[in-house]
Amino acid sequence: MTSDPGAQPPSLQLRRASATEYCRYARQARHNEVWWYFNGLAPYRRFSRPFMDDDGRWWFCVKPGFAWPVSFFETFTKPPRGLRRRLLLGWQYPVRAGGNSTVAMNVIPDLSCYGFETIAENKRRAVRKGLRELEVQVVDPADATVCEWGLKVWNSHVQRTGWNRAMEPAEFQSTWRELADWPGTTVLAAWPKADRSHFCGWLILRTIDDVVYIDTLASATDCMPNRPNDALIFAALCSARDAGVRRAHYSLKSDITSLEEFKQSLGFMPHTFPARLHLRFGVGTALRLVRPKAYERLLGCGGK
Repeated sequence: MTSDPGAQPPSLQLRRASATEYCRYARQARHNEVWWYFNGLAPYRRFSRPFMDDDGRWWFCVKPGFAWPVSFFETFTKPPRGLRRRLLLGWQYPVRAGGNSTVAMNVIPDLSCYGFETIAENKRRAVRKGLRELEVQVVDPADATVCEWGLKVWNSHVQRTGWNRAMEPAEFQSTWRELADWPGTTVLAAWPKADRSHFCGWLILRTIDDVVYIDTLASATDCMPNRPNDALIFAALCSARDAGVRRAHYSLKSDITSLEEFKQSLGFMPHTFPARLHLRFGVGTALRLVRPKAYERLLGCGGK
């Protein structure tokens, strides 16, 4: 642990919810179609609402017509019931044995020991710089000023990275207002300690059952030297640890080397989950012929 008191992570109150509380709100949300853990890995308008199978597990569509359970940490000991009645092209779920595919995700399997000692040595300086120069706090996404500052960060982030798309004020505000009431959802923001007139970055977190999910992280281009990304994620994970949250999750493993190095430097590890892939009759054949790369991704690097 660092001896610099200015570089200590703040104690943040993260909102936490059960999968049922989280998904019931998601089913009635009307404007929140951007942030990834609501709609899945490729959000488009109104294609997915969480739903429950006959055994009481919650699912959502990560692609149109293709479903995953909300939690990939809970393995299935038997096939799910009730999915065949839905208009799904297929589904995939984690298993201990009998898998025919794999899914690679970035996770921290045990947050109890998380801290400076568990992140990369070359990342510690960046985290300390961010914590020293920035104020990291929970903010109210329904607040008009918070929305205004959050939008400026988002559009700067989109322009710099080319990921996702810029938004107009009305659209951004409508999505953030729903975040304010969403169980298990916390918005953190970072701003300069010497200048509280704008945000340098923000982070949307979802804490569902015993897992904290890194949903969306955005930072303003002119604030990158202040290291908002490092400070936000480190502070969030330390607060989740202190609240007794067991694990952390940061999306699928991608092919973007710089992004994966960033995640791993903050303690996330690529973990391969054995999984069972079920596709409707003819879907697998069609994918193999028309979208062979998509089919290979479904199987995973260890798929058969």
